[in-house]
This record gives sequence, C-alpha cells and structure tokens, in this order.
Amino acid sequence: MLLTAFALVGLLLLSACGSNSPSVLASGPRTVPTPSISPTLQNEGQMALETFQQWIDLMQQNGGEVTTYQQQYQSDQQALQQAQTASAYSRALTTLKEHINAIQIPAMKAESTHLQQQLAQEVSAWGKEHTYHDSYNNQTYPLGYEYGPQGIGGSEWLGEELSQAQTLADYQQVVEDLQMWLTNFEAMKANFSDKTPYNQPHQTDLELMRHYGYMDERVVVVSLSEQALRAYDHGKLVKAFLVTTGQPDLPTPPGTWWIEGKQHPTVFKSSEPKGSPYWYPDTPINYAMQYHSNGYFLHDAWWRADFGPGTNFPHQDPTGDPFAGQGSHGCVNMSTDNAAWLYNFVSLYTPVLIY
Repeated sequence: MLLTAFALVGLLLLSACGSNSPSVLASGPRTVPTPSISPTLQNEGQMALETFQQWIDLMQQNGGEVTTYQQQYQSDQQALQQAQTASAYSRALTTLKEHINAIQIPAMKAESTHLQQQLAQEVSAWGKEHTYHDSYNNQTYPLGYEYGPQGIGGSEWLGEELSQAQTLADYQQVVEDLQMWLTNFEAMKANFSDKTPYNQPHQTDLELMRHYGYMDERVVVVSLSEQALRAYDHGKLVKAFLVTTGQPDLPTPPGTWWIEGKQHPTVFKSSEPKGSPYWYPDTPINYAMQYHSNGYFLHDAWWRADFGPGTNFPHQDPTGDPFAGQGSHGCVNMSTDNAAWLYNFVSLYTPVLIY
C-alpha cells in the first residue's frame, strides 16, 4: 500500500510538470508574426524605382548627363532593401519620390533640346537638296522654310516657347509641339514626291488625319509644298483648290490648329509701321477664319489673280498689285468664291492641319 501511494504521488508530480508540454500549447491559440513592411508599401517602392529608372533612361536617350541620378537610384534602392521597419521604408520612399520630382524637368529639357536639334538638322539637310529657283528675281530658296529659322523652328516660335517654359507641363507642351512638327515635316517630305493631282485625296492627308484622330469630322488640310487646300468630311474629300501661303520671311506656321473664330466681313489692319516692308493699308476682307491666336487666318485675297505653286515667292501677278506679287504674311489666301465656300464649311473648332 505504501508503494502504491508513492507511485500515485509521482504520477501527480509528473502530471504537474507536464503542464508546459507541447501537447498543451497545441490545444491553445497560436500567434503568427506579421511583417513590419506591408506588401502594399513594398509595391509602391518598387513602382517608384521603376518610374525613376524610366526618367533616367529618357534623359540618357536624349543625351542628358545621368551619372548623379543613377547614383541616387542605387542609393534609394539600397535604402529600401535595408529598411527594417515601415517608418524607415517610408522615409526612404519619400527621398526616392523627391529624386523623381527633381529629374523630371531636366529630362524634359534634354528631350526638348534633342528634338529641336533633330528638326533643325532635318529641315536644313532637306532644304539644301530641295530648292525653288525664282526666275522673277533670280534667287533660290530652300523648300520647307516654314519649319526653319524663319518659321516655327526660329526664335519667334520654338525659341520663345522654350524661353518661357518653366513647369513640367510647359516642357511637356514643347515636346508635344516638336513631335507634331516633326510628324508634319515627314509628311511634307513624303508628299513632295507624290504625283497625285492636288484636287484628289492624298495618302499623306489621310495618314495625318488618322494620326491626329480627325477621321470622324470635317478637316481643312493645307499642303504647303503644293500651295493647295483640301477639305475633308469624315475622311472623304469634298473640295480642293489652290491657295497662297506665307512668303519665306513670313511663313505660314505648320501644325495642327483649329478654327478659333469667323468674321464676315472684317477689315485687316497692319501691325507694322508704314515704313516697314511688311506694312499694308487697311484691307477689307469678305471671309476671315482665324486658325491661330497670333493673327493667322484663312481668308479671301481678292487682290490676287493667281494662286498655287510659286505664288508664295516673289512673282508678277496679272493684277499688277504689288501686294499680290509675293506670298502672304503667314495667312492662307484664296479666291473670294473659295473663301465663301470654306466659310460655310467650317465651324468653331474645325481642325486645320497644315503641313
């Protein structure tokens, strides 16, 4: 009996010591450790790194210096990888975002400069190989001058736009405009060798209209190399006629514009003093359609007898009017009948595509 009692006490002691055994823990709730940095925060960091690298790549592609930015990227990447807490990760992410903001304008400046140089080089090279010899004054002019230093590539257009750019949105607009002018210049070069008559649909017209999303509306297309205007309605040519655009010193600006206002009739007044070679007397206009706020219009030029190729250069107009013997001051001139038709065809915001 004494042995049995000792055995019972031993069993009770063992049972008490075994209260911390795994079998008891297994029957209770388990605690699972949670990561200190959430997957959402880590994904945000990874996306920010990818964004930073894309800006670095853009700057490098356009000839910008990226050494400092690449060092910042590597430092930011390492800081994120080594962060042990959410607060440390957030601090590293904040620094990364500051670096992203800091590179954006320099990168856009580099792209603007690269595109500006590309446009200037292409226009210069093409103009040397494609010229117009004017037998009237025995001078030779480079074609495509509308895109060159006297046109949108010069100080009064692109130069002024660049000098005034300050914000990221400003530089994005510069890049967008340069891409537009490069696109239109390429179309002009392609159209130059197209022998399709001016009064028939042109492939370059249709390609540009598709590019800019103009196939489902009315569009006015002005071909500078042909001195012709073609009006389309939902991709179908409805009318075409010859025009006179800006002279070499005062080119018509190529681009994608739109009708900003219509006046019938009106009077044009020169912004130049009377002694200027660009002065003209107050001139009544029957149909004026403004397509750019700097004072550029599609309008009738009743004082001209001739329109079409060569009329944008010095020539002898049958009327003998000295103002008819040269190109316009940048507007697109046409006969009164054609201007009347066009006035009724267009409305506010109708696209005007000039190339």
